[in-house]
Amino acid sequence: MKIVIDSNVFVSAFFWLGNPRKVFDRVTNGLDELYITDDILQELSSVMTREKFNLEKNKVDNYVKIIEYFSIKLFPDNNIEDICRDPDDNKILKCGLEGNVDYIITGDKDLLVLKEYKKIKIVTPKEYLDIV
Repeated sequence: MKIVIDSNVFVSAFFWLGNPRKVFDRVTNGLDELYITDDILQELSSVMTREKFNLEKNKVDNYVKIIEYFSIKLFPDNNIEDICRDPDDNKILKCGLEGNVDYIITGDKDLLVLKEYKKIKIVTPKEYLDIV
């Protein structure tokens, strides 16, 4: 499957394992193709360097490099209408559209409420694992 993983799922995969980690493990095992953009990676880096996670910058940088290694990086030039209640989430939709992905995997309610965007299913990590 071709997928986009939202930043919140990456953070959960790194800190709490569970279903988010199983989703990322599918990528590292070659079962899914992960698509990413610089905007998503920057958001992830910003979130992971927050004080509550107490991570050194070099650890965050290493995690981002691992994600980049297993991803197909896109540089979307598509403009989409503001679909999400949170305009910051539009970058996830742009990546999915540019990569012509099958699924966007997220824990973000602002994205999940959409359920689908231009034939791209928007699901939680658990929902995705139940499907595959």
